[in-house]
Amino acid sequence: MSEPSPSDVRWLDVAARLATPALGSTGSSPTVGALVVDEDRQLLFGRAVTPTRGTAQAEVLALSEAKGLTQGRTLYLTLEPAARYTSFAPVTDTILYAGIARVVVGALDPDRKHAGQGLRALHEADIETVHVEHAPSVLLNEGYATRVTRNRPFVTLKVTLTADGMVGYAAPGSEPFLGAEAQRFVERERAAADAVLSGAARAQIEDNDLRVHLDGLEGRAGLRVVVAGTREIDLKRELFAAVSGVPILVFTTPDRPLALRPGIEVAQVEGRHSRPDLRKVMSVLADRGINRLFVEAGAKLAESFIAGELIDRLHIVDSPVKLGRAGVPAALLGRFEDRIAAARFSEVDRRQLGEDKVRTLERA
Repeated sequence: MSEPSPSDVRWLDVAARLATPALGSTGSSPTVGALVVDEDRQLLFGRAVTPTRGTAQAEVLALSEAKGLTQGRTLYLTLEPAARYTSFAPVTDTILYAGIARVVVGALDPDRKHAGQGLRALHEADIETVHVEHAPSVLLNEGYATRVTRNRPFVTLKVTLTADGMVGYAAPGSEPFLGAEAQRFVERERAAADAVLSGAARAQIEDNDLRVHLDGLEGRAGLRVVVAGTREIDLKRELFAAVSGVPILVFTTPDRPLALRPGIEVAQVEGRHSRPDLRKVMSVLADRGINRLFVEAGAKLAESFIAGELIDRLHIVDSPVKLGRAGVPAALLGRFEDRIAAARFSEVDRRQLGEDKVRTLERA
């Protein structure tokens, strides 16, 4: 394997930026950015991203866009190409037939059984191969890597925290208190996820339909997942009553069967006290090819995810609003800040969103 050239990281940066908007749309497939480049002249001849639902391979599409001008070129990929049959023929064969002279990848196949096989196959075919430890490429497929190595999606949990430590209102009918910029941030996170999950009670209190409402992204049809608790489900709420074409999957336990309208799927998993076991829920979602899961949680669901060590990234959206007795405390005991510190979460990013702000934390 060869050493990277000075321009390799720059081209991988381009490939990762190109692919990032496709997050949440490629189904169970990894999200890959691919570029065909003439290194001597630093010219781009072909580019592609894994298409919607992963119906094709980015490598093949980029080579096709180059229209035969691939001989002796360099192929930049955010993820190592597969040397095995999946739902497609080995993409390494396509690269070989295209006459590519050099392949640079930003991340290896996360499946330990196959990591390095694609580069090895290309090297054995006398194609120069380079692996750059490229953080944006790794970040791009943190969801896919989590699913294939841990049998669960990559989980991002969002909690709204008011100035007086409340997670939201205790009863339906109140106006939302997050500003427009903070709400757009939440919508973007929904759009980048394969599925959005909420507890039934919190979704009903906020009348949250868990859909994407951003201009141009309304068609992002991620799976909407609801975890039923002990409260009765209000079938008049928009989430359950409106027919939108965006699928809904409701998890419950065998001792609490649910009768919902046609078109809403109900899955029963074992649990305790009529609450589904979240580890079993994660396993079912992984089996369905969900790579990235965005969780919009109330206090009880957030605690369940924290206690189960199922969170990979935590967004705390801080609001200057105080709810007082109309609110629900974010922590079941003590302060929410103390709870996440005890769970070894530390801040990695902070940004202002109008009058609100978002803090991003990851496990130390």
